[in-house]
Amino acid sequence: MSEVINYSKTSSPQDAYSAVKAKLTPEKLEKYTVKNVNYDDLQFVISAKGTGFDVAFKFLENHVQVDLNLSLMLRPLKGKIWPPLEGQIKSVV
Repeated sequence: MSEVINYSKTSSPQDAYSAVKAKLTPEKLEKYTVKNVNYDDLQFVISAKGTGFDVAFKFLENHVQVDLNLSLMLRPLKGKIWPPLEGQIKSVV
């Protein structure tokens, strides 16, 4: 699943990337069972893997593209997983 979220609180990919990166504290990552996070400071990409999912945030000129892949077991819960994630991203970018 790929979604686009336009910037409203930031004005550039660099600002949005930095804002989201700052919000990804170890406590928050642990809460969502994220096991592996990779930051690409040159391409402005954050990717993460957790139990039953992987997600990538690509910070582009006017928006962030979110690619969320859910396991077969989590797909029925997409309606409960995506809205809170989208809300958290919108509150930052």
